[in-house]
Amino acid sequence: MSDSDKKENLAVSPSLDKSQKEGIDSDVFASGSWPDKEWWAFFDSPVLSKWISDAFAKNPSLQSLEYSIEQARQVAVVSRSKLMPTLYFDARDNYAYFSQHELDHLYNPSLPIHGYEVDLSLAFNYEFDFWNKNRNMFRAAVGELKAKTAEYYQAELIVSTSLAQSFFALLTTIQKKELYQDLVAVRKKRLDLQIKMQEGAIFDAFPPLLGDEGVRQAEQQVAQMDDEIRLETHQINILMGRGPDEDLCLENITQNPPTQIPLPKDLSSNLLARRPDLMAQIWRAEAMALEVSAAKADFFPNINLAAFGGFKSVAWSNLFQNSSHTVGYSPAISLPIFTAGAIKANVRTKKAAFDKAIFEYNNLLLVSAQEVADALSQVRTVYKQKDLQTGVVLDAAKRLELTLLRVEGRLDSEFAVLDFEEALIDKKIKEVDFTYLQYAFVVKLMKSLGGGYLSSDVPISKGAQ
Repeated sequence: MSDSDKKENLAVSPSLDKSQKEGIDSDVFASGSWPDKEWWAFFDSPVLSKWISDAFAKNPSLQSLEYSIEQARQVAVVSRSKLMPTLYFDARDNYAYFSQHELDHLYNPSLPIHGYEVDLSLAFNYEFDFWNKNRNMFRAAVGELKAKTAEYYQAELIVSTSLAQSFFALLTTIQKKELYQDLVAVRKKRLDLQIKMQEGAIFDAFPPLLGDEGVRQAEQQVAQMDDEIRLETHQINILMGRGPDEDLCLENITQNPPTQIPLPKDLSSNLLARRPDLMAQIWRAEAMALEVSAAKADFFPNINLAAFGGFKSVAWSNLFQNSSHTVGYSPAISLPIFTAGAIKANVRTKKAAFDKAIFEYNNLLLVSAQEVADALSQVRTVYKQKDLQTGVVLDAAKRLELTLLRVEGRLDSEFAVLDFEEALIDKKIKEVDFTYLQYAFVVKLMKSLGGGYLSSDVPISKGAQ
């Protein structure tokens, strides 16, 4: 297929200039480079780096894909062998009892009626690939190998980003559990005061009942956090190729989201070479285009040359004499005259598969651009929300301080302090949630940008619009 035929239905990379400009204009992003291969080092977490390294070494899905790559490599080797001549050595030693009425005995009565037939020969065969059928099939096998390799990098990216998200989710859940435990303590203080007020005949039985209900609800939240910690631990262990109940070392881990994120230039034009899933699809389409070319070669003559040479005798004693040697060659040509449309249908089948792969690539390209644009928007939004929530937490802390002063001056009761303590804890929980979203959307952005993958060889592509 010509380049123009291959690019006929190929979509150009969608423009991301608007999203990129909005990102740079915000305080969240700064002009920078594409993510590094070890993009997780951006978070400066030795624990996360070790876990991802362990996952790459032990994750069963990645190990399975390694053998898938090896399988594709050997298929390419087999396909390449068809470009070379083949040479076989045959050795046969047959014992037989011949009929005296065979044609050979009628012409040669002295021939023994039983004996050995010994044959030692070399057989040579070569197919002349004038129409590049075998060469295109070999190149298609290499394209499939490259597609499998890109799929492996995509799987690595999925494992590393999933592990990073689970890591930050686990840290977030641990922090929320501590805050809910603080909430339980505050509500228990409230319940104790309500009970004392009831005993002093100041309250009836209704407020302590509400207080007890509040304590139980907070304890439910603590129990839910414990369950989420266990589930996230299971997920992390499975990603690392370990049993779900393995212990995780979580000592001395802090959570500090990056203040500014580097954003590379020319997102639209470089996105294809930076995304392993896009490269896998484009290499698979290239392989299918080569299969179309190989199928077209069936319209032309097939030319082969076969030859043999060796020794053949009815006895070992004279096998290697000059009179026992045998040589032959057999050139052959095969030209299709009438195949009832089979060759044309095969070409159209291959072409349909190629067109299908191209349109799947076009859709994936649009989805990839959407993922980048969405991630840029989500990162900007969540950083702004987190800053606003931090301000809300500071205001709630100041209100609590003022309320404590009012209590000291006998202008407010202990219940007011407890109300503001609960409000502060609730706002801190929301702040922790926004912190997790900061991490999650940055990880999503790293994934949408290819996570450090780079291909120097793009077989068919169009520039950004």
